[in-house]
Amino acid sequence: MDSASPITSSVFRFTPLLFAAVLLLAAACNKNPRHEEVLHVARADWAPDVKEGINAFMDRYHHTPNAYVVFDFDNTSAIFDVCEQTMVYQLKTMSFALPPDEFAEAIGYGLADVPPLCQDWLYDISHAYETLWNSYGPFSVNGLDTARQRVIQSDPQWLEFASKMGRFYLDVYNYVDDGKANDWLLLWFSGMTEDELYRLSLRSHEMYAAVPTSKDFWQGPSDIPSRLGPVRYDWVNGIQVTENIRELWRTLQANGIDVWVCSASLTANICAAIDMFGLHSYCRGVLGMMPSIDKDGRYRGGFDYGSATARLTSSDGWQQGTLPLGAQTAGVGKSVAIVNAIAPLYDHAGPLAGFMDATGDFNFCTEFASLRMVVCFNRADRTVCNGGGLIAELAIYQRDSLHLSLDKANNQGDTYYLLQGRDENGMRSFRPSNATLRYGESYEQLFANEQNHAQLAYMSAHNMSTQEVINRFCIRTENDDLGFTYGFLDHYAGYHSRK
Repeated sequence: MDSASPITSSVFRFTPLLFAAVLLLAAACNKNPRHEEVLHVARADWAPDVKEGINAFMDRYHHTPNAYVVFDFDNTSAIFDVCEQTMVYQLKTMSFALPPDEFAEAIGYGLADVPPLCQDWLYDISHAYETLWNSYGPFSVNGLDTARQRVIQSDPQWLEFASKMGRFYLDVYNYVDDGKANDWLLLWFSGMTEDELYRLSLRSHEMYAAVPTSKDFWQGPSDIPSRLGPVRYDWVNGIQVTENIRELWRTLQANGIDVWVCSASLTANICAAIDMFGLHSYCRGVLGMMPSIDKDGRYRGGFDYGSATARLTSSDGWQQGTLPLGAQTAGVGKSVAIVNAIAPLYDHAGPLAGFMDATGDFNFCTEFASLRMVVCFNRADRTVCNGGGLIAELAIYQRDSLHLSLDKANNQGDTYYLLQGRDENGMRSFRPSNATLRYGESYEQLFANEQNHAQLAYMSAHNMSTQEVINRFCIRTENDDLGFTYGFLDHYAGYHSRK
């Protein structure tokens, strides 16, 4: 035929339009987040299986709609406890904001019905504080200068005060339930504004990030009359956020996955650490402990979790969120706070991943069915009676006995658990191992003791599922076929119980 067919002619005439349409479609595909380049973590000091699992997570879930992850902070995002370190700094500098009568009232808040021995602690602490105030006060949130610190620390009365404040911080759990004990440290900062606590925390973080790890103690004097007599308080100096954490947060953000922190420390303390360690631009917000605030904007005795909110990062600092936490950010309260204050921002989706170290993180790192991965940072001292110990065992069990990868675990509906080791010596860092080199040790340690190994062997011998491991071994149990006490919760809603 000398002339083109109508079909051929039609196609020929509209080819430029079709070509333009193809280009537009290709451009649209390139703008589709799921087609964007995936970034990976690259540092050599990740444990190999952890690095592989994290990068598999990035490959599978990058730019997933409503994607976010939640980190604990102390001993997870940071090596050692930044809040406890601030407490030590506060004692050394006497950065307190209350006169003696208000101080005594503050530290006794909520402890009226405790045993007499607990009242003896509060009496000795308050009496020592009043004595120091009369000799060296008034104290303020700005603390004493270096010269006056040397003077006051040479006074046995200061040693009486510092040793008992620090030791009672550890021992209060023996006298009251965990909820009240978690709240007690917050009372130290009564009388401060949130900004004052932020600046106090920043000074502490800057000081202790610059020192190598060391152990120290205060031994109370024996020649000062008191109800309890002398006590000793031991602690570890030094805090750090490793380059691995900065790389991880940066990579998550670049892959369209928001980073949140949920901590049992005070919100202002954690916000200061995030800023000091250069994490601000990679973080979406912080859920933390928040004391009640009076009409003058100062912390006072009491805790109103019904009105406490998150702090959200912004280009010029931190902004107050609008959604109430509704719970203390410890234990199961972390899960509740996530549901109340984070999930509504993501169409009520749960977190895709959790990052943890201990019992206080166990609930939020096991309850959400949305969890695809959990990384446990190995402190190597977490026994079978601690959530960190159980998750450490589970990570090794999933890898070595169930032979799971992230994809295999997720395809069968399970969370994939990983265990990252660290080096607690010197300036503190990660190790390319699941095991941890604890401070002062020359060999790395995977678990706390033989009971962890026995529990792991039991899992393998009975071919337990991830669900069976978590639901059974988290509940406090005595005198069963393992032959030793294990578990750390009295009540647990169940693995993946939050849908």
